[in-house]
Amino acid sequence: MNNSVVIKLKPEFGGMSKKISPPDNFELLIDIISETYQKGNPNQLYIIKDKKTQKIIKDQNDYESLMLENFTEKQVILLINIIDKPKEVEYKEESNHLYFKSNLILPVQRELTEEEKIKESIREMVKSKLKILEESIIEDISKQVDLNIPIVHKGIKCSNCGMKNIIGIRYKCTTCPNYNLCEVCEENIEHDEDHVLLKIKEPIQSEQILEQKINNSIVILEKDFKAEPEVFDFKKSNLINIQTVCLINSTNNLWKKKTKFICVKEKSNLIGNDIILDEEVKPGNYVNVEIIYENMENINPLQKEFYSSFKLLDENDKQIGKIHTFKIKLS
Repeated sequence: MNNSVVIKLKPEFGGMSKKISPPDNFELLIDIISETYQKGNPNQLYIIKDKKTQKIIKDQNDYESLMLENFTEKQVILLINIIDKPKEVEYKEESNHLYFKSNLILPVQRELTEEEKIKESIREMVKSKLKILEESIIEDISKQVDLNIPIVHKGIKCSNCGMKNIIGIRYKCTTCPNYNLCEVCEENIEHDEDHVLLKIKEPIQSEQILEQKINNSIVILEKDFKAEPEVFDFKKSNLINIQTVCLINSTNNLWKKKTKFICVKEKSNLIGNDIILDEEVKPGNYVNVEIIYENMENINPLQKEFYSSFKLLDENDKQIGKIHTFKIKLS
């Protein structure tokens, strides 16, 4: 038996507490309790309970387990209670029935006070809330675990770094065939600024369907068309009223026939003619047009700069890009 542990006997009936060295066995413990509190009264029983665990110590096995569990403790507190021994059971027959009589004393179930009822209700409520909180935390952790699982686009290779299966967000060019970038490359390299990159967060089941959706979608770029040159320099002695302008389709849409290049007269002091394209202009291609200034002969010779503004309209009269202004300088 571990002699480093001290047993403190604490009677629940109001007697004095007593510290003892652990007896070698349970029978010796009973003898010490009997001698200390009852002076060997044979008509009484002892209820011995471990204060920490509230476990009743009733035999040698319980006693050995108690000491083993508290091997590293300095003190073990045992609560001592005393009850009268139950009288012997009496049996007798009455009218062919077995009659049973016993004076065994059972614990009395008393009614709880209002304060105890409130405390019990609070305990039950706390247990319920803790259960709900536990389930909520488990659900949140499960979601977090799912979020931490990397998204892998199997079979999709990064066209820049060569990553075989792009991890994370995938960027697909809607113009270049089979061109994809991973997150890192999309952030650090410059692809054609006129091309739209499609941001794909989840793996696509069918690349064929994706390509079909891209082809059927109208991708509108914020890019403007180009009109060059923007500045014309002329000598007054060699002033002509016809200028050639190159219109470059830097958008992602086809310019169909009947696309219009219209002079914005309220923004011009040199009024040019309206032009209607007689051919299609594909993205990246260009077309040359001639602007004829209608009021060139009426310009003030003392004025050195003139302006002529134009806007581009598609076949449905919807404006393409911004208004372009040409500057004519006289020297």
